Amino acid sequence: MPPKATCCSRSRDELVAGARVEVAPYKKDPADFVLWKPSAEAQPGWVSPWGRGRPGWHIECSAMSGSLLGETFDIHAGGIDLIFPHHENEIAQSRSAFGHALMAKYWMHNGFVNVSGEKMSKSLGNFFTVHELLDQYPGEAIRLLLMSSHYRQPLDFTHDGLQQAKATLDRWYGALRGKRVTRADAVPASVEDALSDDLNTPLAISAMHQLDAPGELLAGGQALGLLQHDAEAWFRWTPVGTGGPTEAQIETAIAAREAARKAKDFKEADRLRDDLKAKGVILEDGPKGTSWKRG
Repeated sequence: MPPKATCCSRSRDELVAGARVEVAPYKKDPADFVLWKPSAEAQPGWVSPWGRGRPGWHIECSAMSGSLLGETFDIHAGGIDLIFPHHENEIAQSRSAFGHALMAKYWMHNGFVNVSGEKMSKSLGNFFTVHELLDQYPGEAIRLLLMSSHYRQPLDFTHDGLQQAKATLDRWYGALRGKRVTRADAVPASVEDALSDDLNTPLAISAMHQLDAPGELLAGGQALGLLQHDAEAWFRWTPVGTGGPTEAQIETAIAAREAARKAKDFKEADRLRDDLKAKGVILEDGPKGTSWKRG
């Protein structure tokens, strides 16, 4: 398990009351955080012993985690920007409410996702949806790019990065192509050690590049949630909207090319190969016949 993450803290002396928002008049101390917030008539609210109101932001999360996960639980995750004040306030109120020395055993705070150096956000309009990306890239390429930075560090998410991730997977699937790997070997120690070190996925990916044996490569990839597809199927994937010949049309052209080669009509065989290449389909001749992939 990863070592327990420490949270940053700020003393009350470091806070300037009213610097960001007006201090609520019902607070006993400006540094207090709200457990129950009064609601105006036009706002959502419920009747309570403290008047009509609604839960404060921090208490909502303590209530949900306590109800669904228990008074203490193993892992609490969230963005690095939530360490203070949100997570510190969660800890304070959960420990006070339940009387335990801790709320969660491990805290995992992820870094921001940036796009070309800027934080991804709706306000900037520089964000992608998964559905949009899946029309252009295989899901495993998206996953590999997300794992290329340690989860605690910022990630620069770009189309160039996705193309590089796809190229890496092409190399790995190429190494598995045509190999009869009936079962994966045990996860290589180098990959397992990296994942055991605070989920160090960049180090695990680096270890993957050092693997040669198909079984080890498959086992290491699957430990990362990668290499889940048949190698032939991987190379036949095509982005949405790019057109190109269907698999049936490709197989027909390959059969026609093979017939031309047997008839020693090499000019026709080359024409069929070049025609497919122009349409984004690359033929590869080998001892077991002709295979293809979309380039």
